[in-house]
Amino acid sequence: MAHDHDHDSADDDFEFEEIDIKEALGLPDALPPIRLLPLTELAARARIAPLTRQLATLTDWVGKDGREVDEAGDLTPEGATEAGTALSIDAEELTFLWEYALGVEWLVFDEGDDERVVPGETADDWKSGDDELVFGAWAATLAAVLGETLELYGPELDADEDEDEELEFDFTGQGMAIAVLLFLARREGLTVEEFGEVLWENAAGGHDEDDEEAHEEIAEARAEWESEYGDAARLLLDKLTDIDAVTEEGDLIRLTPLALAALHAQLAEAGVEIPLLPQTAAELSGVELLAMAGGVTDAEFEAEAAGWTAARGDDPAARELLELAAVADPGERMLAVAAVSRIGAAAEPAWRESLAVPQVRAYAKVTLTQLAGVDPEDVPAELEMTAEDLAWVATDLLTLAIDEEFPDPDYLAVSFREAVPAGREQMLFDGMARSEHPDTIDVLDHLGEHHPDKQIAKAARTAAHKAASRGA
Repeated sequence: MAHDHDHDSADDDFEFEEIDIKEALGLPDALPPIRLLPLTELAARARIAPLTRQLATLTDWVGKDGREVDEAGDLTPEGATEAGTALSIDAEELTFLWEYALGVEWLVFDEGDDERVVPGETADDWKSGDDELVFGAWAATLAAVLGETLELYGPELDADEDEDEELEFDFTGQGMAIAVLLFLARREGLTVEEFGEVLWENAAGGHDEDDEEAHEEIAEARAEWESEYGDAARLLLDKLTDIDAVTEEGDLIRLTPLALAALHAQLAEAGVEIPLLPQTAAELSGVELLAMAGGVTDAEFEAEAAGWTAARGDDPAARELLELAAVADPGERMLAVAAVSRIGAAAEPAWRESLAVPQVRAYAKVTLTQLAGVDPEDVPAELEMTAEDLAWVATDLLTLAIDEEFPDPDYLAVSFREAVPAGREQMLFDGMARSEHPDTIDVLDHLGEHHPDKQIAKAARTAAHKAASRGA
């Protein structure tokens, strides 16, 4: 454990608030709302996390009389051997545990004798029995894991070396960066491969995503480092698992409720608005129900919607969701429509009233046709899809395929084909030219510029011109 410590500021590197996370990582002003576990449940989970339990054991071993350390702030060889035996861990595990303990005041240097360490404030908080203090101790330990684990990985960086001679990896701050990325991706998670690639490429200093030569150079340098020092991504993942900050199911990594709560607090403190949701689906408003979809999986959202509907009753729930659908953005409108569709026949009266609402009329026609079980050739006149109906639904769908910053023609083509039945392209563009949908011109302009099929792109540009001419 040959790592120098400044005895007066050992914990400075591990305080989340020392860094302007929002500015450093380019975070948005707001993120989808989130539901957190109650504090009592968070504290209960924190108490059984393997890593914090090891730290508690370490502080018990140190005891109120403390233990002798050398000038670098590390245990003496005899002390390290004794500690490893007491905790049943090897020397490498003890190195990490010791750094975490000093980093966030599980252990501190004795004020009267800086050659000894004694239990610190975090250890006291842990033993207090107070749920808030226990969770705070766990969150501080997470900060240490994110801030210190990769600092102990690989060689010491030499500022005097010629940086052009060889690609160097700098892992400073990368633990926190990848944790925030996992928070942003809490709906879909990250694969193990994505986790590793992001970590290594960020540690390489960033580069143009389309620079294949840079990708290859990083991959080669990564392989060399891994052969000599081990896999940094695997190391960090294992430590995050030990503190119960991530789950790894199959190939997918997600944050645990503990980590979500800790990161929510830090991001909120950094100025990112992340509303907290009520504890049960029954307490949600319809607006909150739709808003939460951005932060949960499809299955979780469907379960929430089912609980919300059951609490309100089928007909009132259907009416509230369809009213919201009429004023929502395309993504939330389709969520609301899908939730009402799952209610089934009990929602039929609400659907019938929605035939008079332009924003949801097309969805009502499709659903009522399905509920009636009629053949496509026998659809009643009132339920026949018009060009304007087709245009509205397609515009909703295609709005979600637009990415102005990184346009993807192939994805746009697939989305277009999913939104528009083959042979009805001209009907669509005629309908879009007359549509009152607020996103019509944006969608047509994007299709006209980025759709790979020249004929479709040209038809979109023509429709955009007509729509603009009539002041759409």
